[in-house]
Amino acid sequence: MTRELRRLNPGIFSALPKEFLSNNKNPCWFEKVHGTDVGSRWRERLSDNGTGHFRLTLRCLPYFYIIGMPKCGTSDLYYRITQHPDVVRARRKEPEWWTKGHHQHFELIHHSFSFFNITPLDNHGSLLGEYLDYFGEAAWTIQFQKELTSSGQKVTHDVITGEASTSTIFYNDNWREELWDTPNNEPPILIADLIRAVQPNAKFILTLRNPTERNPTESKFILTLRNPTERLYSDYLFWKFLYVKRSNEDFHARVILSLRIFRQCLRNNSVRSCAYGVSETEDPTAGTVRLRRGLYEVFLRDWLSIFPRDQILVQRLEDHSKDPNTTMTRVLNFLDLGPVRKRADKDAIFGFHTKNSQKKHYDSSGQMLPETRRILNEFYRPYNERLAELLNNTHFLWQKNSSV
Repeated sequence: MTRELRRLNPGIFSALPKEFLSNNKNPCWFEKVHGTDVGSRWRERLSDNGTGHFRLTLRCLPYFYIIGMPKCGTSDLYYRITQHPDVVRARRKEPEWWTKGHHQHFELIHHSFSFFNITPLDNHGSLLGEYLDYFGEAAWTIQFQKELTSSGQKVTHDVITGEASTSTIFYNDNWREELWDTPNNEPPILIADLIRAVQPNAKFILTLRNPTERNPTESKFILTLRNPTERLYSDYLFWKFLYVKRSNEDFHARVILSLRIFRQCLRNNSVRSCAYGVSETEDPTAGTVRLRRGLYEVFLRDWLSIFPRDQILVQRLEDHSKDPNTTMTRVLNFLDLGPVRKRADKDAIFGFHTKNSQKKHYDSSGQMLPETRRILNEFYRPYNERLAELLNNTHFLWQKNSSV
C-alpha cells in the first residue's frame, strides 16, 4: 500500500525527511532552501550552515487533526485547544489539503498565499510545500520558543500545532480520478491511508452529534445560547452556494429526494459504496441535502482499520456542550498537554462559551418539521446502532435513556 501511495504522490513523499527530529514533540524537520528564494522578512528566521550556499528552515506537519464532523462544534473545539500555551494555531483552521487541495495542483492555485515563498533545493514545486506553509509561523514558534511552558520547566520543543479540516474523515471523492474503478465500486485507498503513510503516529479528534437532531433540554449550554438542534438541518442552513429561500418545508422536500436517491444506490451497491460515492448528487442545484455525512459508522470503521484506536479520540458535541471542562480535560490529556496555570487561559479552554454560533439563520427558517425528524431518525437509527457497538458506548445511540 505504501509503495503504491508513493508512486501516486511523488510530490508529497519526495519532500519528506527520512525521519522527524527526535527532540521535537511536533513532527518537524529542517529543509534546505536557497537564500535568494526567501523574502527578506523571513531570512533572519533561517539557520545558516556556515558555507553560504544554502540555509535551513524548520518545516512541520500538524501534531493533531480534528477530522470531523461539519456542524459539530469543531470551530469551538479548535479555538479552545489553541488557547493552550503550548499550542500554536495554523494560518488557516481548515486547509482541506488532504481531501481537496493536493489533487487540484494546490501549489499553483494558492501560490500567492505562500507563507515563506521558499523553494526546497531538492523538491522544486513540491506539492507538500504549500501545505507546510500553513504551519510556517507555528514552525517558527516551535523552533525559537524560549518561554516557560505549562509544565513549569524551561524547554524549547514541546510546542505543537494542528488543523481542523472537517471533511478529512469522509471526503474521498478525488481518488476516483485515478483509482475508483473497482469491481465493487468501493474506494480501494482512503485519505486515511495516505496520512498514515506520511504520519503513522498522528493523533485525530472526531466530534459527532446526533445526525438528525439534538434535544436542547439535554444541555444548559445549548439551551442558553439557543443553538440549533439538528446536524443535517444545520448543514442545510449554512450550505454555501445554496441560493434558495431556506425553510423547513424546502428542507423536508430535499430530505425526501435525497433518501430516494440513496436507496436507489443501495439497490446495486453496498452501503460503503454509496456512502463514499453519492457526492455527485450533493449539489446545491440538485435539490438534495448532504445525507451521507451522518453515516458516521461507515467512515469511522474505515479509519479504525487503518489507525490504532488510541490515536483517535471520539466524543459527542452534546457532552462537550453540557460539560466543556470534562471534555477539554480529556482532549488535553489525549494530546499530552500539560496543566494550564493562567486564569485567562483556563477560562478560554474550559469555560462556557462558543465560537461560530449563528442563531439568526434558525430564527428565520424555523425548526425542523416533526415529520422530517421522524423520517431521518428512522433512516439513521441502524447506523447509530452500529456506531454505538463499534465504540462500545450506547450514548452514540442518541437516546435519552442510553448509558455507557
